[in-house]
Amino acid sequence: MVKFAIHFMKYKVVYISLFLLLASCVSKKKYNALKQRHDQSINEKVDLETVLNKVSVENDSLKKRLVLVDSLFMAERLKNGISGNTAASSDVSVKAKTSTISKTVEYDTKALYIYNIPNYVFWPGTVKTDKFLIGIMGDSKLNAALASYMYGKNIHRMPAVVEPYTPAPGKFYHMIFVADSKQKEFSKIKKDLEKQPVLLIVENQSLEKAGGHIYVYAEGDKVKFRVNKKQIEKAGLNVSEQLVKLGQATQ
Repeated sequence: MVKFAIHFMKYKVVYISLFLLLASCVSKKKYNALKQRHDQSINEKVDLETVLNKVSVENDSLKKRLVLVDSLFMAERLKNGISGNTAASSDVSVKAKTSTISKTVEYDTKALYIYNIPNYVFWPGTVKTDKFLIGIMGDSKLNAALASYMYGKNIHRMPAVVEPYTPAPGKFYHMIFVADSKQKEFSKIKKDLEKQPVLLIVENQSLEKAGGHIYVYAEGDKVKFRVNKKQIEKAGLNVSEQLVKLGQATQ
C-alpha cells in the first residue's frame, strides 16, 4: 500500500510537470503571438505617421504654389487692366467708360484686387496683432464676394478676417472697405482715423477725391484701381512703387 502511494506520487509529480510544461508552451505561443501583433501595430503606426507627414509636406507645398499662382494671376490682371490707358493715367478727370463686364466678374475681380493690394502696402512695426482685420462699412454687393474670397487666406502672414466695421477700444483694423452707401459718413471716419495706419479702400470716385487711399472701379471691359500715394503715406503707411505703377496714380 505504501509502495502504491509512492508510485502514485511519482506519477502525479510527472503529470503535473508535463502539464506545467505544456501550459508554459501554450503561454509562450500566446505571448509570441501577442508580441507579434504589437510589433505589427507599431510598424503600421510608424508607416501611417510617415504617410501623414508626407501628405502634410505636400499640402504645405501646394499652399505655397497656390499663393504664388494667385499673386502672379493678380499681377497679370493688373497689367491687363492698365494696358492702353496712358491718357487716363495722366488725367484722372477723364470721364470713365461705362462698364461692359458682368457684375459677377466685376465683384470677383474687385475682391481679388482688394485681397492682393495690401501685400504691396506696409504697416509700421508698432502695429502688433495676430490677425489682419478688414472692416466693411455699408452695404455693397461686393461684400459677399470679398468675405468669400478672403476666407482661409493670409495677408502679411496673418489670417485675414472680414467683418462689419465696429470700432472698439483696443481693436485695430488694418484696412476698411467703404461702400457707396456710406458716402455721408466717410468724412467722419476719415477724421476719426486721422494719422492712424489704416488703409481705406473705396468704390466711389467722390470718396477717392475726399481722401480715399485706393479707388477700385470698373471701366469698359476691365476692373481698375487708382492709388493715392500721398494720402496713404499721410496715414503712416508705406506703399510699394510697383503698386503705384500697376495702378493709376491719383494726381
